[in-house]
Amino acid sequence: MKASRLFGAVLAAGLGLLAMSVATDVDAQNKGKPTTTKKEATPTVAAEPPMTKKPIAIEPTGLAWGMNHKHVAELYDKQLDEDYKAKYKAVSPGVKMKALDAALAEEKAAFRRSRVDFGKVPTGLDASALKGEYTYMNRESLLSLTRNGQTRYFFFIQDKLWKVIDNDIKLSDTSSWGKDFGAAVTKLATYYGVPGRVLPADPSKGRLSQEVDWRDANTHLRAIQRSDTVFALAFEDNSTLSNLANLRTAKPAEDSGIDPAVAAAVGGNAPAAPPPDAKDAKGKAKGAPPAPPPAKPKK
Repeated sequence: MKASRLFGAVLAAGLGLLAMSVATDVDAQNKGKPTTTKKEATPTVAAEPPMTKKPIAIEPTGLAWGMNHKHVAELYDKQLDEDYKAKYKAVSPGVKMKALDAALAEEKAAFRRSRVDFGKVPTGLDASALKGEYTYMNRESLLSLTRNGQTRYFFFIQDKLWKVIDNDIKLSDTSSWGKDFGAAVTKLATYYGVPGRVLPADPSKGRLSQEVDWRDANTHLRAIQRSDTVFALAFEDNSTLSNLANLRTAKPAEDSGIDPAVAAAVGGNAPAAPPPDAKDAKGKAKGAPPAPPPAKPKK
């Protein structure tokens, strides 16, 4: 991933400087305060993420907020062409080149076929880490593409690109991002010149795990902890983000998972029993089968 190499090369030199700066700030804030063993209050989360000192850029060049599905697909046609250049140089015209032509055409077509529309029918993505990144019946959709082992998701609302997520970025001792989430966040903070805002997991807000975020004039960046060895980067259009309440007019139906009759009984409002069948003039229930004749007495 190009972004990974960029951060790995640029951020290594500034890592120690940021750590010293943060430590100095903490010391200054605590200077003169009495030492206490009482449990500290939970720190207040800032209302807005900090502004970065550098623009938040998304590769490749040409990818921009507001692009529709067709334009994003055409942009990535060119990226896939670039990916195949080395492969074409390694083969001569003939059967193998035709096979490359077919493979390249299939990747381009598969990208377009990856589209998922979030209409009335639930999708398999509801069971993934992406749950909470989209809503249903609000003209939202998604494209996905895997290149060089890295999957990128493109989110659209009203056919306009507004969010990109690079999912499952690996963390290890040999990764340019570092061995864990803390190391990756430190690299981002060093590159952007400011520590990010730490947000705890909150499923009620669609946040399934801990995040750290930043913003610039156009883009909101979220580093999302997936596990001890994997994280994700989400880029969002600030303009769309601030207008989501107006764009997402269809709200999900409340579903507690409890049968309505059970919920009513527990709450003391058990549903009324169904009325008895109406009786006919002879006292027989309407629609009931006739009573069998009495058995004949044995002689």
